[in-house]
Amino acid sequence: MTLESVARKDFRDAIRSRWLLGLTLFFSLIIGGSTALFYGVLLKGAGANSETLFGLTTAPGGLFSFSYAGMLGFILALIALVTAHGSLIDERESGTMKLLLSLPNSRRDVVFGKLVGRTLVVLVSMLAGFVIALFAMLFTGGQVMFASYAGQVALSGLLATAFVSIGVWLSATSESQRQALFSTIGLYFIFAVLWSTVATGVPRVLNWAIEQLPGIEPMAGEQVALMRMFIKYLNPLRAYETLVAQLYGPAPAARLFKAGLGESLVLQPIFQESIPFYLTGPFILVILLGWIVIPPLLGYWTFTRVDL
Repeated sequence: MTLESVARKDFRDAIRSRWLLGLTLFFSLIIGGSTALFYGVLLKGAGANSETLFGLTTAPGGLFSFSYAGMLGFILALIALVTAHGSLIDERESGTMKLLLSLPNSRRDVVFGKLVGRTLVVLVSMLAGFVIALFAMLFTGGQVMFASYAGQVALSGLLATAFVSIGVWLSATSESQRQALFSTIGLYFIFAVLWSTVATGVPRVLNWAIEQLPGIEPMAGEQVALMRMFIKYLNPLRAYETLVAQLYGPAPAARLFKAGLGESLVLQPIFQESIPFYLTGPFILVILLGWIVIPPLLGYWTFTRVDL
């Protein structure tokens, strides 16, 4: 067996356990069903395009801002974590890991084979939802902006892959199923709820520390706001949401649609002149890709040192 064989076995197991079928039905209802409802019932063939729903964002309002991509991101992240968090620890606790490694498999094959297999499970089911959504728009008279729609599907795939990578990392570093479960819940809570608090707190703490040092001026308001926004984009959920928003609108608006009033007043003049390179679309995309690459490498590094 090889990495490919491990991935193929993992995918077949998902089919036999009907996990793939369940996820496919779920995404078909969530993505395809919401699209059919929005264009077929709410708009009733009013000639709207795909941006009307998939590019939906509210006006700037801080806490009360909303985007369809953001909602979809929360769901994708949760499903990907649930799918991947037990990938390795379940095998260890059931005793099948030793059997898997007794075949001509290296630990690298097992870790990255599981990553590929679980990623395929999430991507195949997610794509089914987007395909149904595409046909729902076409059949109800909605105009599909194919370039932006394809870009959103690709970014959704990257986000799902990133959270599968994170789930595999948690599974590789956990010592029990319970630890993997609680680590998954805790990390998801941090990404989904607490990250904005972290992004706000870090610049404040840093400024306070600078103020304690004689002869050093604290960061100006613009610097604090830029640092806060950069920390927000270290969150793969926020990176994904912003990249999707940029598919459907100008880059400054994509950066500011979730900013509070005070933050918008500070950052809008800066963004209108030029967006700093560390907040540009390509750089944010690199951050998202980093969440795909780094966690499984860390998981593999830990897994090679685990006594099975």
